[in-house]
Amino acid sequence: MPPGTPTKTLDFRPAGEDFARFLADVRTAELPDEPMDPPGVELWLRNDHTVFRSYVAHAGGAPAGYALSEHNQWEAAPDRVVWLYCGLLPDHRTPDGLAAAYQFLEEQARTDGGRVAMVYIREDDAQALEAVAEIGYSEDRRERFWELDLRADPDRLRQLAEGSRERMRRAGIVITTLASDQDPERYLKTHEMANAAEQDIPTSDTIVPDSFEYFMEWVRSPNLHQDRFWIARAGDEVVGLSTLSYPVERGIVSTDFTCVARSRRGLGIARALKLETIVQAIDLDVDRVRTDNDFRNAPILHLNEDLGYQHVFDWIKLAREL
Repeated sequence: MPPGTPTKTLDFRPAGEDFARFLADVRTAELPDEPMDPPGVELWLRNDHTVFRSYVAHAGGAPAGYALSEHNQWEAAPDRVVWLYCGLLPDHRTPDGLAAAYQFLEEQARTDGGRVAMVYIREDDAQALEAVAEIGYSEDRRERFWELDLRADPDRLRQLAEGSRERMRRAGIVITTLASDQDPERYLKTHEMANAAEQDIPTSDTIVPDSFEYFMEWVRSPNLHQDRFWIARAGDEVVGLSTLSYPVERGIVSTDFTCVARSRRGLGIARALKLETIVQAIDLDVDRVRTDNDFRNAPILHLNEDLGYQHVFDWIKLAREL
């Protein structure tokens, strides 16, 4: 069947054990220039403060795609935002098919008590944008994605890193890794700092802090490495972190998270941490790294440009009331 041919009516069935890999495979088929790593999806779906509803879309009795919703526990998120994610294999992918999948999830979200539905679509995905426009979604904000070529001028990046190291030494900030740090409370301190800093990320929905248990699962996940997980210390405090996610099976090495404690911003800590992750990636023969940030987060957007990142595309967050 040629791509874009109208598909048979979709039948949505509760997902089974292999859903994370199936979702990653479908997403990779839809966007082959942005492969999705199955172990990363598995970790996401284990988040203990999130309620997930996952379905496999069938056409003619065969798996054709996925439909997934997530929302925070309502007692922690009075805005009652529900995120909807849908994907269809190329032979079944049409605006009508995608719209049907989103509308199926909307009904589940209403039943669960959701008030606002949000979707997340890449700016060049014309079929998906057409689908959600037809059922009433409008743009809310954007996530801006950037890419840094590590082979174009690695010496410049090494020089920038050395300059940041000197600046941190003068400020009394120690830059090290979780693996090298000897503080037995380093995980708890990093978790508490990250949860507080995350609240300042520009967003349209409630950010619910991760539990310490899920934080530790993230730290120990196969795509992170504690000898590549950089933290900043000021005395006994952990005041920043930055780490790259290294795909296990497929994908592009990307910044997983970077943050700095509110009390220590403006000192160049984020720059120093990001440069350590970048230089380490160069040493590991990585050819490029990606990062993403809210399009209104001016300080980090300026930092990306200054380091030499190039804008590659935006992912658009669209919303509608349920």
